[in-house]
Amino acid sequence: MTEATSTVRWAILGSGAIASDMVQILKQLPNCEVLAVGSRSVEGAKRFGDRWGIPRQYGSYEEAASDKDVDVCYIATPSLRHPQDCLLAIKNGKAVLCEKSMAPNDTIAKEIFDAAKKANVLVVHGVWSRFFPAMQKVRDIIDSGEIGEIRSARASFCQNDGAGSCSALLETGIYCAQFLQWVLEDKDVSGSPIVRGAAKTIHESGNDEHVTAIIEFPSKKIGSFECSLAHCSDRSATIYGSGGVIEIPFPFWCPTTVKVTKMTGLGSQKWSEPELYEFPLPADIVALKTEDDDASTPGFNFCNSQGLAYEAAEVNRCFREGLTESPSFTTAQCIDILRLITEIGNYA
Repeated sequence: MTEATSTVRWAILGSGAIASDMVQILKQLPNCEVLAVGSRSVEGAKRFGDRWGIPRQYGSYEEAASDKDVDVCYIATPSLRHPQDCLLAIKNGKAVLCEKSMAPNDTIAKEIFDAAKKANVLVVHGVWSRFFPAMQKVRDIIDSGEIGEIRSARASFCQNDGAGSCSALLETGIYCAQFLQWVLEDKDVSGSPIVRGAAKTIHESGNDEHVTAIIEFPSKKIGSFECSLAHCSDRSATIYGSGGVIEIPFPFWCPTTVKVTKMTGLGSQKWSEPELYEFPLPADIVALKTEDDDASTPGFNFCNSQGLAYEAAEVNRCFREGLTESPSFTTAQCIDILRLITEIGNYA
């Protein structure tokens, strides 16, 4: 355990769009320093490092991960490299925040977590949804019984972008699966969710581009989701209870709004006035000006990227407290989500 106010020093492995967003977040968190960047070339590291004012610039991931002054490695390399780069950081005794998906299946995820356990280091899978205040509010509403007994939930994450370049299941389906786990899991009931049905279409590249799935959770709860990289959906999610519904509109995977509607009477046709809960993004997190000759303010690349501050702050907290996993997204939960993703891929 380190001091609660000690500076946590980060290395960024990768220099793409999500790395740019995360660097801007980290540079604005208290007692947090972006010390190093590792890229596939010296030129790439220098370009990224100069742009964002990162002092140590390495032309390989290995050099950045082995920097003796680095505490945490943020893995933002191409997704197929995530397992090897997680293991690289762990081998060098670093804590890890890995962008999703950290592994293509649960078997490889277990290898990463086993290595982290042996090295006694923190590993967090960057499924950032878990750390948003709105997601905690959803769980609080469920636990309060406000909409009665929860029986089912659905999520849809379809975008017409990236078909064939990677697996839709691993790119957007993982957000759907983690959502269903978050809202349908019952810690007081034993048993694991079971995949009861799935269908998919395959891109000519061999990657799945459109997947639907049905998952049975303990206590007679049913979850369903659809993900795609070939067409659009409203990218929302809904939880259904015996006394009402909870709706999370776009973007449900990085939410700022929760809507609750209670339903009673004959045929559940008496609807209450909806209750709306708003959770603005952190007001003190802004798009930064670059530190190179361009000195521009390019902004963030992804929707609600200011919310990356929630997971980054959690990693800093866990590191300072000497934890090896985040209570908000445990090792067991992460592995179970990747198990479901694997089984859905094999089922369809």
